[in-house]
Amino acid sequence: MLRRFIFLIFIAWWGLILPTLASAGPAYDVINVLASKSTPILNSRDLSKTARAQQLQAIMQGLVDRDQMAVSMMGRYWRRADASQKAELPILLEAYLLDVYVSRIESVNGSISFAIQGERGLGNRTLVDTEVVRPNAPNIQVAWQIEEYEGKSVITDIIIEGVSLVVSQRADFSSIIRQQGGLDGLIALLRQKLQSK
Repeated sequence: MLRRFIFLIFIAWWGLILPTLASAGPAYDVINVLASKSTPILNSRDLSKTARAQQLQAIMQGLVDRDQMAVSMMGRYWRRADASQKAELPILLEAYLLDVYVSRIESVNGSISFAIQGERGLGNRTLVDTEVVRPNAPNIQVAWQIEEYEGKSVITDIIIEGVSLVVSQRADFSSIIRQQGGLDGLIALLRQKLQSK
């Protein structure tokens, strides 16, 4: 279930075709940049898995606040983490999500379109509502949560069909942390999964 949810989240980045909005703001700009930079990478069949992941990671570094997402995903466990754990967890979490996505990317046949439906304010956040149209499959409603950190608009959460990536991952990782005996157990498991690919 977790891997399927992650795949649905990242499938929203495939074949991004965005209509022009008359009053586009910073939040729209983030998604528009994501679309224009990701499309050729995601649609290319000439790239190896490693090259695709590296290029997507380079895009994410500028548009996704992986540190803030890691803080949110870890919840109370982040406050217990030491400096070395806080330095490694965001990198491992990003690499894990990318690996899941890139591993499944070639299972999708046909072009997938992605259209912005509008923006809405939510406190100090902005949600950009979009719809992903897939061939021979139901459309997916995706909302991108955009916040400002240090004067820059970045993605801090992705909501698929009303389910938050951050909230879902927090529950899953909390369960793993309890089963593995702490944050070191989670880190070791993520390292193992990534090294086995």
